[in-house]
Amino acid sequence: MKKLLSYLLVVLTAFPLIAMGSSESGKEIVTIWHCSSGRAGTALEEIIDEFNSTIGEEKGIEIEAVYQGLANDVITKVKAAASADISSLPDIAQLDATACLDMMNADYLYTIDELGIDTSDIMPQAMGAFTSYKGLLGMPFSCSLLLAYYNKTLFDSLSLKAPETLDELTAIAPLLGEKDSSGNVTRYAFAGVPTTYELGAFIGAQKGLSYFVDMENGHQGTPTEVLFGKEGTFRNFLEHWKALADTGYLNSIPSGTTAEFASGRAAMILASSSNLTRILADVSGRFEVGTAFVPKTDENATGGVNIGGEALFCYSDSDAVKTVIEYLISTEVQMKWSQATGYVAVNTEIYSNPEYIAFLESNPAYSKAIEQAEASNPKVVGIWLPSAYQIYYSFQSNIMEVAAGSITIDQAVDNMVSIVQTALDEYARANID
Repeated sequence: MKKLLSYLLVVLTAFPLIAMGSSESGKEIVTIWHCSSGRAGTALEEIIDEFNSTIGEEKGIEIEAVYQGLANDVITKVKAAASADISSLPDIAQLDATACLDMMNADYLYTIDELGIDTSDIMPQAMGAFTSYKGLLGMPFSCSLLLAYYNKTLFDSLSLKAPETLDELTAIAPLLGEKDSSGNVTRYAFAGVPTTYELGAFIGAQKGLSYFVDMENGHQGTPTEVLFGKEGTFRNFLEHWKALADTGYLNSIPSGTTAEFASGRAAMILASSSNLTRILADVSGRFEVGTAFVPKTDENATGGVNIGGEALFCYSDSDAVKTVIEYLISTEVQMKWSQATGYVAVNTEIYSNPEYIAFLESNPAYSKAIEQAEASNPKVVGIWLPSAYQIYYSFQSNIMEVAAGSITIDQAVDNMVSIVQTALDEYARANID
């Protein structure tokens, strides 16, 4: 039933005052809390304005979109609203996968299945990213996946192709790297440090399909056991990563990698496909940008990559909410959204659309993300964990220490098994009867 809300302040200034329910014009208001900013924020505003002036005008529905910060900020505010007064929840919230464990266990969420929305044209890999044993928790919308970005001009000058494995990257690292007369590195072969997002591919793709934790990375129920330690998948990754670091041409920086790449100080990075438009603009003709599949941990890591990005989670089951969701995943909207932002279009009907085919032909870098999504196992999915952001940084810091030789691979594996298992145990004690 549609929520009728007045202006409300919950938990001090946890989130802004928002008018919900009905507008002065008598239209039914559908409120969306979102995390889209910059180019994506502008594109979302245009898409919503078009809805309000067309379908919304016809059906008496008005979308009111409110930017609430990063995805982590949005879930924090959603949980605060639910704890204080469930009627103060928005109708829809744009959340990433770090929210899925909480949403899977939330009794105030309406799944996409419960809303009865047709998902037959939605990309299976995108569906898998937000599907639990309770069904599709949120409708995939601003979806992306990991890509390798490389300096194609440099690679071509050296007669090199994008590496398909970490071993291949290690072998060519001395060719890609460069030092000045004093022996200081002026160009690294690779810049960056994997987080849980990147490890979704490096670990998830091993043996065709591997999981960090049980319950299929938490998608089939609240996870209780760490798997990446006893199955040796994290160790296997670290061994290959340390070999790359030992070349001296790995720049272990946890952030700022796109700037390093755009300036020519790094020959290759990993980044979301949603960064493509910005990276191309930042490079601005200095060199040709190539995109490729993420290098595999080893030859047996054939599972591909996991889908990232955000989905639309619903806290109302009104017909108006259903209409808005259906509009946002339509071929027309997904085409505009994909072209404007670099996000992967989740509606598969778009891939036979002549206009979109022409767009990909004239922008080949965009097509690589789609090719990689189609080549990936839909069961390679992101990890749903409590304390997701803390664990994100813990993986990163331990990988950095291994690369620097500060700790051994054994120590890093033990550290991360302990950190993740502790988080699982604490969550179970607090949330499971």
